[in-house]
Amino acid sequence: MDSSAQQNGIFKTLQIIYGAIIAGIVVFSVVAFILIDTPVYDIDMKNIFTIVVPIMAVGSIFFSDSVYQSMIKRISPNSTLTSKLAQYQTATIVKGAWLEAPAFIAIVATFLSNNIIFLFVSILMTVIMYLKFPKKETFKQEVKLSFEEKTEFDRL
Repeated sequence: MDSSAQQNGIFKTLQIIYGAIIAGIVVFSVVAFILIDTPVYDIDMKNIFTIVVPIMAVGSIFFSDSVYQSMIKRISPNSTLTSKLAQYQTATIVKGAWLEAPAFIAIVATFLSNNIIFLFVSILMTVIMYLKFPKKETFKQEVKLSFEEKTEFDRL
């Protein structure tokens, strides 16, 4: 496999994996909504999930960004474009996993409490993940690329 095809494959694979993470949250949310027999729309402060789920969601938003930025900063400007793409792929998947976790916990909280309110956290996390979907322009802006690498990447 030549370098250009490998680089394009890395980026396409990243988009597929990230899209699958989002799709998993959406499917699981829909299943939870359908399976709840007697839905409750209540913010019950006695329920531990009412406190844990929002705190985890907000915390993971900030933590995922912090971890992602840290991983992006560690990409050496002297690395090859393929290496930079692979490291970007890893950073993006880690960011997605940190955003996915509170969404799934919110869905589990919905199942355990029959409280549909928690699904809103899942929806919020899905929207945030969608907004942070990996794009070629984002890669070019966030990773330090030489002029030659930008030209090569634009041809993918």
